[in-house]
Amino acid sequence: MRNTMPGHTQQAAEIIDIEGWRPDDQFPTYPEGTREKSMWISPQSSPVSFLMGGHRYLFKHASHRYPTQFWCEVIAYRIGCLMGIPVPPAYAAWKSSSQQSAALIEWFYRADEEVRYESGTVHMKRMIPDFDVKKGRQHNIETLLTILAGIDEKLILDMTKILVFDAAIGNTDRHQENWGILWRGNPPRPELAPAFDNGTSLGHEIMDDKIPDFLSSPMKIAHYIDKGQHHMRRTSTGSEGKCGHFELVAWLLDQYPESRRDLCQCLEFDRDGMNTWLAALPNFAIPDAPTPERIQFIERLLHFRMERLHAVLTRRD
Repeated sequence: MRNTMPGHTQQAAEIIDIEGWRPDDQFPTYPEGTREKSMWISPQSSPVSFLMGGHRYLFKHASHRYPTQFWCEVIAYRIGCLMGIPVPPAYAAWKSSSQQSAALIEWFYRADEEVRYESGTVHMKRMIPDFDVKKGRQHNIETLLTILAGIDEKLILDMTKILVFDAAIGNTDRHQENWGILWRGNPPRPELAPAFDNGTSLGHEIMDDKIPDFLSSPMKIAHYIDKGQHHMRRTSTGSEGKCGHFELVAWLLDQYPESRRDLCQCLEFDRDGMNTWLAALPNFAIPDAPTPERIQFIERLLHFRMERLHAVLTRRD
């Protein structure tokens, strides 16, 4: 079994209450995106060992329509660790005075760190001057790969792994603001930002009353997965529409066949152990804990997706 990324596996007794935390003076509210979120600074003496003292954390709520959506961030972090994909640590948390639950997401660089961040939008606009920032209709994989090759060829494999991760969780929202380049050190060296903003995944939009239909019909789950699309298109013209998750992975493998071994290794982790952890999430004593049926649904989705990914990555023409 391959080594996974280091990361803490949060347990039911480790729920974080941000009551008394200091709001971030620079970003007390965070306006980007569609879900309510705010920035907070953890106490210097962290209440739990897996939080960084005096560090910036994003308190990211679910949407009002999908109250358990924040769990997708928490689960995606655990899956990223198992797959060996850098994902910002995300934990189940709440603010006890307001009874609000959310994902508490660790900011991926320190305030005192010598780092510069450039979003995907910045790079896309350099390549496509009339890039549609609001809708991202020209957001496409060919331009993205050209951008990364011009910065450092090694970034291509890192991005390909993130796109495999997106296929594993069914993320449909890796738009141009949800990836970027970090420049660290002196002289600055480029690296991909970790795979952040993973809440639009794992069947988050399926209402609880619809889940029994999916659990009783493997074909319904398979059909749902087949319809999933990545945010990106193949080319900037977008005439061919958005790419299916597995279609995009297959295309990337055709372009970079030498990446097959590394990508296959992303799937080599203990799924039974992951499912055992998932099954405990309904026991987390905060508002909007997932139901056992939703967890079972997520387990089924992950199983089907992992099997599809394995078939794509091991295909030999």
